[in-house]
Amino acid sequence: MGRFIMTGVLTGGLIGWIAGYFFTGAAAGGLIGLLLAYVVRERRKSVSENKKESSDQMIKLKEEQLEIKKKRVKSGDVTIRKEVVEEEKTFKIPIRREEMVIEAGDEEELRIPVKEEEVDITKHPVTVAEVEVSKRQVEEMKTVKTPVKKETVRVEVTGEADVKEEEK
Repeated sequence: MGRFIMTGVLTGGLIGWIAGYFFTGAAAGGLIGLLLAYVVRERRKSVSENKKESSDQMIKLKEEQLEIKKKRVKSGDVTIRKEVVEEEKTFKIPIRREEMVIEAGDEEELRIPVKEEEVDITKHPVTVAEVEVSKRQVEEMKTVKTPVKKETVRVEVTGEADVKEEEK
C-alpha cells in the first residue's frame, strides 16, 4: 500500500512542480495513490475469496491432432537410350554372268574376256519410327494410418461417495 502512496506523491509532486504547485500536486498524488492502493487491495481480496469459495476443479483433456503435409521426393530415375541391335538379313538377288561356249575348231588360242555382275551393298540410316518421351502428373488417393493419443477421464470411487456424471 505504501508503494502506491509513494508513487502517487512523487508523480503528483513532479506534475505539480512542472505546473508550479509542488505541494498541491504532491498532496493530490498521495490521495490518488491511497485510492489506488485501496482498489488493488479490495480486488485481490475478492479474487482470493472467490478461489476459496469455489470447490470446482477443472481437468484439461488433450488429444493429438494431425497436421498433414506433402512434399516432393525423388522416387527414382528413368534412363532412356537408343540401343543398336544387329540382325542378319538374307536377300536373293538375281545376277548375270557370262559363260564361254567353245565349239571345236582349229584355232590355236583365243582370249575372250568374261564378265559377271557383282553385288555391292551400301547402307544408310532411314527413320522408321519416332518415340515420344514426356512426363505427366497422375493423382491418386493414398490411405495413411497413424495412431493418435487422446486423454479421457476415468472416475474411481472408493467408499460411499455419491458421484453424478453429467455429459456436456
